[in-house]
Amino acid sequence: MIHQKIILILLLFLGIFNSQAQNSDLSTDNKKAVKHYRNAEYSFNKSDLEASKESLNEAVRKDPEFIEAWLFLGDVYNEQNNYIEAINSYNHAIDINPHYFPYAYYIIGNLEFKLGNYKTALDYYNSYLTSNNLTKEQINDARKKIKNAEIALNIINNPLDIDLVNIGKTINSTSDEYINFVDEHMENLYLTRKESNPNYPIDGNPFKENFYFSSFIKNNWDSLVHFALPIKESLNIGGMNFSIDRRNIFFTGCSWPNSHGSCDLFKISHIGHSWGNPDNLGNTINSKYWDSQPILSSDGKVLYFASKRSGGFGGSDIWMSKMQEDGKWGTPVNMGDSINTAGNEMAPYIHADAKTLYFSSDTHAGLGGYDLFISRKNDKNIWSYAENLGSPINTNENEINIFISIDASKAWISSDREGGYGGFDIYEFDTDNSMKPKRTVYVKGIVIDQSNKKPLSAVIELTNLEKSESVIDLQSDPVNGNFFIPIYPGVDYAFNISKKGYLFYSENFNFKNTLIFNSIEKTFELVPIMKGNSIVLKNIFFDFDSDSLKTTSYPELGLLTDLLINNPGINIQINGHTDNVGNDQYNIDLSEKRAKSVYHYLIENEISPSRIHFKGYGASKPVETNDTPEGRAANRRTEIEVL
Repeated sequence: MIHQKIILILLLFLGIFNSQAQNSDLSTDNKKAVKHYRNAEYSFNKSDLEASKESLNEAVRKDPEFIEAWLFLGDVYNEQNNYIEAINSYNHAIDINPHYFPYAYYIIGNLEFKLGNYKTALDYYNSYLTSNNLTKEQINDARKKIKNAEIALNIINNPLDIDLVNIGKTINSTSDEYINFVDEHMENLYLTRKESNPNYPIDGNPFKENFYFSSFIKNNWDSLVHFALPIKESLNIGGMNFSIDRRNIFFTGCSWPNSHGSCDLFKISHIGHSWGNPDNLGNTINSKYWDSQPILSSDGKVLYFASKRSGGFGGSDIWMSKMQEDGKWGTPVNMGDSINTAGNEMAPYIHADAKTLYFSSDTHAGLGGYDLFISRKNDKNIWSYAENLGSPINTNENEINIFISIDASKAWISSDREGGYGGFDIYEFDTDNSMKPKRTVYVKGIVIDQSNKKPLSAVIELTNLEKSESVIDLQSDPVNGNFFIPIYPGVDYAFNISKKGYLFYSENFNFKNTLIFNSIEKTFELVPIMKGNSIVLKNIFFDFDSDSLKTTSYPELGLLTDLLINNPGINIQINGHTDNVGNDQYNIDLSEKRAKSVYHYLIENEISPSRIHFKGYGASKPVETNDTPEGRAANRRTEIEVL
């Protein structure tokens, strides 16, 4: 810690800070100086730092060479956070005798580092390392400090080409503001503000964290609006994060009735137009220790949070829990030494890409205080060693949390750096390539009945076709039919919407071979299962100029099989279509063979042949022009029609 108490160290090594010590133990023979010094001791032990400082200043006025008094005065200034005067006092002692108390070099190094003077800190650490009689532990610690100072120098000498902007007094105040969430259009911002508690001391906490939101209007963030939740005013809450669709909030509740520990993780869900009651995430997630700052991955499968529970590396660590097949959270797992240290790691933030983790740490090498770091998950699900986000994102003050837009273009952080309105303020900036997560797009929609246009609660599923693996599986809102899902780059997806009594919706999102793709916002209409209604199966694939089904067709064929099993009263016809390339008879034959391949798949999966028919239409029923590659691709299709 920066507040090193020299007085205690001298007590251990010199034995001179005992009021019974002989004056000959001190470096002065001036009785008046010694008297002031003893008065300073008395005041210091009574925690009266001002009186102690006055006495010590008198002592060094009586004898400017009184080395112990200068060291003691440095310690008093240090305790008062007056680092510049503390450095001056310690340097007076060093000037008198550079070998008398070498640990002063170490203390000054820490103070200069705290002030952001990394080159000066490095010089003092090196001077300390050349001291005699250092233990192995002290040598190793000094070398670590030197390495940290060298890293800090490198960071500060190679700043990122970005401009951080305080987002203004409509958002920031003399209180602490912490960024929580910014929506996909960057039009609504949510934050936590730590304010004075008007019910203190009745509530027992002098501060209270409240949630607010602001809208971006006319190129500025508008005044804050209190974000009310159905939680008793007397309860202590904080650490809020939304799920990506904003239908769930995960937050921290401290000292709640029936909690598992000092602070627990909670969830509250939004249905239709209102929020439900908060739910404790249970004793699998929560411990008897401090658990806080939860955030859900965009696929809804992993919960990240900070905890001081046992089994970590020390202080606060970042942990993760995976959703199990039964819908319950699994036993939390520590994220390991590539992320956690013996100090404190806090405020985890997982980007919408589900592979880029950001967090704050006071122990990983950085610029001092809490810095922000990044770790990326590779294809083997291994997290990289934490990297400092650099300057000017980080400073010698504290940068405590971060949020990055879904398209990876902008970021917001909370920092108590100089120049703000007080406490932690929120700053905005355009992201640098070194810290960018993968750009992620989304599908934002409403599911409705095609015939009566009423909202539907339906199953939304995103499937990795190459792995035949479900990426996302959720339900649209039962009241308004809304849903929101991320689409990750580099993968070929099947996108399906299904509900009993309806033909399922089918779409293909092939982001495997292109980086040019856009988000989708639309209303999705489900077609009731009625005679004559049909849908196109957009995830049925054949080898080129062949009727052989590709394995990437199997997830959608499985949905078709389930549709027929769950609706035993319906019969269907499988219709095959081609583009106009080739002669008519060839296209008719190919389209019929392809429809027949689907027919055989269903029979092999125990669907009665009497319920299935197939027919090939060749190029006779185009849905788009055959004059473009895109049009021809749309015309090569497989449909099912209810008979």
